[in-house]
Amino acid sequence: MFRRLYLNDVAMVAADTTRTQYYIKEIIKHKLLPNYILLLLNNDKDLLPGQSDSKTDNELVMLLKKANIQYDIAPNNDINSSEVVGMISNRPESVFIFSGFGGVLLHNNILEVGKKFLHVHGGYLPKYKGSTTNYYSLIDENTIGASSIFLTKEIDCGPVLLRKKFSAPKDRAEIDHIYDSEARSKVLIETLKQYVKSGGWDFELESGKGGETFYIIHPVLKHLAILGGNALR
Repeated sequence: MFRRLYLNDVAMVAADTTRTQYYIKEIIKHKLLPNYILLLLNNDKDLLPGQSDSKTDNELVMLLKKANIQYDIAPNNDINSSEVVGMISNRPESVFIFSGFGGVLLHNNILEVGKKFLHVHGGYLPKYKGSTTNYYSLIDENTIGASSIFLTKEIDCGPVLLRKKFSAPKDRAEIDHIYDSEARSKVLIETLKQYVKSGGWDFELESGKGGETFYIIHPVLKHLAILGGNALR
């Protein structure tokens, strides 16, 4: 039987999102367990109808308890706050997998605490930087992508550990809800497997510089990307 493997020098800081649930389910499935996870849960004011901020019945909390992964719940859900930065700074692990709330960027105060932050970008770097890039790549080449990088002060310009392209999904309307998280999860697992195999972090590209930076896609272009490339011809 394949034993559980705790990655002693790897931790995770994770917001309560669909993507994080994909990540945690996959790392448990593949038995590639971070040594520690810091959870950023929703505040009451951020909750949608039917959601709960309970620290006992939260789905992520229950997953971590079942897998026997050490975790803490952050005092707030702002990863750049002094309280959260302090908790990360005081941990012994040198690498944190970052799975934040959508659109949240790491500020200098956390990037300068001496940790590496492993992020899986939803797009094939360096060609597709920025936001909602998989819709642009669907329009351009009928693919989506994901790339694992170490974060730097320049957005999506850090060293690239692994990048993969995936064929356009059958149901393009589910890019945001399913396929983006699936693609990122696959790249994360493959990146962690490479780390275990080599005993270190290997880079496919020493820098992610170059390419083009995209911004939140216009609703009309998004609709065309969902309809398929033929709509643009």
